[in-house]
Amino acid sequence: MLLGLCFLLTNSAMAQSPESSNPQVNARIDSMVRVYDAQERKKTSDEAVKTQDKKDAENLSDLKSQKADTKAKANDAQKVERDANDAAKESKNAYKSEKKAQKARNKADKQAAKAAKARGVSDDN
Repeated sequence: MLLGLCFLLTNSAMAQSPESSNPQVNARIDSMVRVYDAQERKKTSDEAVKTQDKKDAENLSDLKSQKADTKAKANDAQKVERDANDAAKESKNAYKSEKKAQKARNKADKQAAKAAKARGVSDDN
């Protein structure tokens, strides 16, 4: 189409002398130039739309991968939190058990001391 337009423009420019201009030919050339310009604008806008669609698709893909990464990190964080809570419970239970054991040892020591004292009193009698 561009080649045809150039041919017509060149042909009409050579064929015309400054004093002999044909209004019908000029109108036809103007019409063809407007059509060509409209097609070029449409092609440019179509390319812009395709470029924007491609950018949108890339952005969406990036956002999806970021969402997946964030979800994985959140799951890891929840696992770490659960493990920390479990460790805290185990530590608390171990502390309570050790405290009970110490209390029981102290009680046993006191009873042993009382028994020894009682044996000593009994032996004296």
